[in-house]
Amino acid sequence: MDPSHYLKIKMLFKQYFSMKDFVRTARMLKPFVLKHKRAYVILLGLMLLDIALTIMFAWFFGNITDAAIQSDFDRIRWLVPVGAGLIFISIVASFLDIYFETAATNAVKRDVKNYLFHHILRLPPSSASSMHSGELLSHFSNDVHNIDGVIGYNLINLIRLPLIYLAVFTFLVQLNWTLSLISIFIAPVALIGGVVFGLLLRKNGRKIHHLVGKISTLQNETFHGFQVIRAFTLEKSIYSKYRKQNEDLYGLEVENAKLQGWYYAGGQLVGSLSFMMSLCIGAYYVSTSVMTVGALIMFINLVNHLVYPLTGLAGQWAGFQRSVSALERVFNVLDQPIDTDELSGPSSRRKDVVNAIQFKNITFQYDDHKKIFEDFNLTIPAGKVIALVGPSGAGKTTLFNLLQGFYRPQNGGIQIDQQGTSEYSISELRSMIAHVPQETFLFGGSIQDNLQLARPGISDIAMFRAASQACIHEFICSLPDGYQTEIGERGVKLSGGQKQRISIARAILKDSPILLLDEATSALDNETEHYVKEALDQLMEGRTTIVIAHRLSTVEHADLIIVMDDGKVVQSGTHEQLLRSCPLYQKLNGHHFSEEKTAIS
Repeated sequence: MDPSHYLKIKMLFKQYFSMKDFVRTARMLKPFVLKHKRAYVILLGLMLLDIALTIMFAWFFGNITDAAIQSDFDRIRWLVPVGAGLIFISIVASFLDIYFETAATNAVKRDVKNYLFHHILRLPPSSASSMHSGELLSHFSNDVHNIDGVIGYNLINLIRLPLIYLAVFTFLVQLNWTLSLISIFIAPVALIGGVVFGLLLRKNGRKIHHLVGKISTLQNETFHGFQVIRAFTLEKSIYSKYRKQNEDLYGLEVENAKLQGWYYAGGQLVGSLSFMMSLCIGAYYVSTSVMTVGALIMFINLVNHLVYPLTGLAGQWAGFQRSVSALERVFNVLDQPIDTDELSGPSSRRKDVVNAIQFKNITFQYDDHKKIFEDFNLTIPAGKVIALVGPSGAGKTTLFNLLQGFYRPQNGGIQIDQQGTSEYSISELRSMIAHVPQETFLFGGSIQDNLQLARPGISDIAMFRAASQACIHEFICSLPDGYQTEIGERGVKLSGGQKQRISIARAILKDSPILLLDEATSALDNETEHYVKEALDQLMEGRTTIVIAHRLSTVEHADLIIVMDDGKVVQSGTHEQLLRSCPLYQKLNGHHFSEEKTAIS
């Protein structure tokens, strides 16, 4: 055998029997399972009852058969109610087993999904941005739903099958030790076959989980990128890619079906051989008066319980392994360090006014990328409008991210009112800041739902006033359902300008002392921009406002303009001062603002 093949087989066996996976899985799921320990204790009790019923039914069939052959009607008379009682207990036990197993399994899956969602919401932006939304959705829709093997019936069976084998074997040895030896010879064949197919099923199951994640990613990108797909006529290419992945998934599922088919066929073959051997040898014993007919029926009823636990145990372990492979993907997310212990929400401690904002000796870089800032210092005076200008990559957006606590500097700190931002809770920090991004994001739902995100429970009058200031109230009122109008996923039913104005109204409603504007009027036409700018001027009054500016109309009226390049402050001053003395500002003014100058003139 090729040494590389030998190593692969060795690795597969090592993974298949790895206690490391088992211990890790048990540790992660322990709090979720213990939360529903009452249901699992009941399931364990029902499992023991099921084992006892299996032996009792075989005992009943054997004894009533002997009583019938011997015409022992007194014995039959008391065996009949015993049989009826066994049937009643079995029906009740089956109902309780299905109910508690389903309830416990789904409760654990619910709790795992809640915990996973809670964990994702607390991830730092650097971790969250590196994860694809399609993959994350796949964890909820596919991976968590495939963990039954470690929390449900598979887990119970991993305990039940060895116990039922031992109980039945002990009972049959007392009945006829010679026939019981058959199971000893069958055991290695059943176990080896189960292990081999379990290995193959686990390997194939991993491929299926990985491919399902890729398909979810492609679907998510397609549904969010319809406009780009159509603009670049990518429909045929996207469909071909999706069709190929779907065909690959079908191939893996067919391969899985073949493996399961061979596995169950092999188990049936072993069971049939065991049954036939027991029947033939048992018939001989009956004919020679070594056994009674009832004893043979007892044995035949129970002999299958010596086979399927052996073949089934490997299969259940394979199911456990498939669930572990699904959990591995969930663990990869849960292993990501969180940014905060608590979820942030609206803060009850609000500041209506803040003094200066100071960036002190800031050194920052994204992961292993080039440093954005090194010993960066900047003071934003209170109650002023400050514009940040500079070429792409100068660090303007990064300043916004640092100020809002999305990222933390490697060195240095940020102070608001001479208090470090790290000393504020996330809720307190972000309640002081209203941000209007250049790319507006709206949630699916109504316009009112999106506006009330700024401050839950806000009155209708305040909402109408904010919408009026953002020049969107009249448009909303013209819609058939007004503020209750559904805007579709990501606000797809609205134009770019309408979405931007709703975003501005949302910032007005938040009424925070610090305002961050990332070219908030970029999606508006000239006429609408004029009215919105008046509303923004009122909003900015008495607030500390920082603007990332690309347009002349935003820059020229700022109290102070900060020119940035390569993570450094090149120069600061008013529009007129910089036009006279700052070559970079003159260059930016010529490149970025020439189109607007032409429109104004």
